[in-house]
Amino acid sequence: MGCEQWREILSAQLDGEATADEQRGVDLHLSRCAGCRRWLNTAATVTRRARTQVVSALPDLTATILAAAPPPRPGWRV
Repeated sequence: MGCEQWREILSAQLDGEATADEQRGVDLHLSRCAGCRRWLNTAATVTRRARTQVVSALPDLTATILAAAPPPRPGWRV
């Protein structure tokens, strides 16, 4: 298996989607491959930044959405 395939598994690992078998295999590969260790460190940094980036305030569109929604049908209940 080439590094590209291992990196797909590493990506799945960062997303919490790697299987136990994949995890064992990738751990062994990482112990031998400096390139994939560097790739994982960079990918983990990017993932962490994307997940923790501050989102600016968004406008409250509730009134606009409700105004655009069709009126309820007779007999319809929430």
